[in-house]
Parts: sequence; structure tokens; C-alpha cells
Amino acid sequence: MKIWNVLLLSLTPFYVFAQNNLGPRLTAMGNNGAAVTDVWSLQANPSGITSLDKPTVSLNYIKHLFSNEISTQALVAVVPVKNNFFGASFQRYGFSEYHESKSGLAYAKKFGNKLSFALNGNYHQLKIANYGSSTGFSVDVGGLYQFNNEFTFGVSVSNLSRQKFNSTTVFIEIPTSFNVGAGYLVSNKVIIATTVNKTLNRPIDVGLGIDYKIIDLFSLRGGLSARPFKQYAGFGL
Repeated sequence: MKIWNVLLLSLTPFYVFAQNNLGPRLTAMGNNGAAVTDVWSLQANPSGITSLDKPTVSLNYIKHLFSNEISTQALVAVVPVKNNFFGASFQRYGFSEYHESKSGLAYAKKFGNKLSFALNGNYHQLKIANYGSSTGFSVDVGGLYQFNNEFTFGVSVSNLSRQKFNSTTVFIEIPTSFNVGAGYLVSNKVIIATTVNKTLNRPIDVGLGIDYKIIDLFSLRGGLSARPFKQYAGFGL
């Protein structure tokens, strides 16, 4: 079965989507991170890291329910220096015969209390058993504008220059996606977020997510996406 999976990957042109790991909070909110500030914004809209006021590191490990071999490991770190923010990220996904990884370095700057911009450079690596490895580079950009204390608007573009892996054996593209989102702070306990996503060669997807802080140490989260239709749920301590 593993050999067949690798062969299928090798003969079919496809996009790499497993890299889109947004951490436990944003994932539980349906991946609606275009206008939500979080350390994992590095993977959604890097300008969202400008809300952090101290150095932050987060680890994420996923063991997939339907496979004992497939797993995802991820790490993000952000260091703020006044109105400048420096971020680093790493993600790895796959199994013994196939795995992909992405390392990134980001810089974000805050202009006053409302506007933020960010740039994120990524190094991609792909390895397939018996086919060797391939590498690629991509650049992400993002912007965030806070209209007031309640409403935030965000825009991001992943792989702006539409780069591809340099392999001539396996045709795999690094996905280029456009995200526009809004976040609404209903109260100091409830955040509602929505995102419109367009990935090239795929239909437009619309999502909605919510984070409800029941008490200071406990939050419930949920989300929906339209295409494909999916439901998400989680909690945080």
C-alpha cells in the first residue's frame, strides 16, 4: 500500500497542501486565521504576529487517526523588538516513503496602532523514496488593519511569485493562495472570524470560526468551511 501511494504521488501532478498547519487554536476555528492574531499567524497571515508583546514559542504534533505512520510536527517562534517582529517556523509532514518539510523566516512591522505588514520567506523540501528529493522557495506577504478595538481586516498571499519544486521527475507545485478575512471581537470572551480563500486551480472557499473563552483558563472553539464542507471543533487550556 505504501509503494502504491508513492507511485500515485509520482505520476500525478498535484499541489502540496499538508504544509498548511495553523496550530491547535486556528485549526479548531476552521483555519480562519487571516484576521486573527496568534503566534501561529506565521502560517496564516504573518502580519498577525504583531499582537505579541513578548517572545513566544509553540510546538504542534499531529498523529493522524487513520494512519499509524503519517504524522505532522511543527514549531513556530516569534521575538518582538519594539515595533519589529521576527519569526521562525518549521513544519514536517509524511511517512517513511514520502515526506515534505518547510522552514520559514518572517519579518513583520507595526505602523502605529492600526496597520501591520509582514514578509515571510520559505524553503521547501520534498523527499520520495526511490525518486530522490527536490527543493523550492516561496514568499508570503500579509497585511492587517485594525479599524477599532472590535473589528480587524486581514489580507495575505502565499507563494506570491508562483514558485515550483525544481524536480523534473515529479511535477509538484507549491500552492499559491489569496486570503481575505475579518475578525470581530464580540466581547473580551468571544472572537468571530471569517476567511475567503482562493487557491489557484481550486474553487473559492469561505469559512467561519469562533473562539469562546468560557473562563480565563478554558476556551471552546469551532469552525466551518464551505468547499469542501468541513466542520471543526476543539478546546484550549
